[in-house]
Amino acid sequence: MASYHSLYAFVFLSFFFLSASNAQPSSSSRPGGLVFPVNKDPSTLQFVTKLSLGKVPINVVLDLGRKSSWIYSSAGCASTSISGVVTAQSNDLKNGEWVSGQNVTATGISLGCEKNSSVLRGLAKGAKGIAGLGRSSSSLASQFSAAFRFPQKFALDLGAGEGSIYFGDGPYSNQNFRQSLAYTPLLTNSFFPSDYFIDLKSIDVDGSNVTINKGLLSINKSNGVGGIKISTLVPYTTMETSIYKAFTSAYVKAAKARGISTVAPVAPFSVCFNGSTIESRPDGVVVPYISLRMPNNVNWFLARSGSNPFEFVKDNVYCLPYVDGGLKPETSIVIGGYQMRLSILEFDIAKSRVGYSPPIQV
Repeated sequence: MASYHSLYAFVFLSFFFLSASNAQPSSSSRPGGLVFPVNKDPSTLQFVTKLSLGKVPINVVLDLGRKSSWIYSSAGCASTSISGVVTAQSNDLKNGEWVSGQNVTATGISLGCEKNSSVLRGLAKGAKGIAGLGRSSSSLASQFSAAFRFPQKFALDLGAGEGSIYFGDGPYSNQNFRQSLAYTPLLTNSFFPSDYFIDLKSIDVDGSNVTINKGLLSINKSNGVGGIKISTLVPYTTMETSIYKAFTSAYVKAAKARGISTVAPVAPFSVCFNGSTIESRPDGVVVPYISLRMPNNVNWFLARSGSNPFEFVKDNVYCLPYVDGGLKPETSIVIGGYQMRLSILEFDIAKSRVGYSPPIQV
């Protein structure tokens, strides 16, 4: 897993300059929310959106746990392309449904600026910065909330390759045709305060509890190690080695009970299946359930019949898209982008909770 950590090391780079003043961001517009398109870069598997800074559109990578945002400018940090003015498409309630509306503008948005091109290494092709979405007053979510005076929250509907990020209130586009979101509290890790940690009680596969060291699911208060968090920068959910082995063993057993046979693994995955043995029905494939059990017996399903939890890697080979995170990872389980795309996820910063929909077809 060292390669995964080095790949995303760029997120710790510092800025030379903050482009906007310390003034509170503001806008004369009062939309219900904002909506931005999101695309997945096929090479890095990062999620990219477009910020319009004044009249200049800039591609930026979404970083769920980063407390602030930054932009690279070859013209220097005094360039007018690095402004505190952000234009976005509004998302408003109309006839009982939320629909995309007119463009609105916020001023005084604080963005970091980098003039050293080395910061772009590791970013998706064409990306010129990072959009920080963390639990911080300087994140885009918090600044948009202050500027437009809507709730301090945002939602990700990532889809298979094209999706959306919504700032402000829901329900979100197409969500009216889906079940309501379920919510679980966010935990605070004092060593990584801007990250989104959740309280995981157990992992179930087809209704059976996976036997793991429950101590790994807790956050060590002395060093911040352990626990479970959600990240847009990790492409596939990673698990500490002992958790990963127990989980994949349980899943293979459940798959075999459904007549699904394994085939040789394809890196970076260690569990792959013969696609011809996976039953397909009009409402989707028939696969073992994967559920994360939260407080109060609330389940977050990462896989169940009707939704496809597998990654297609080559002719008739489908892999379980989870990765061994090593013996001593910083965080025991990191829910990655591939699993996030199976649900609508709402990050409610003000109420310190995350909402998630049942698995959706992608």
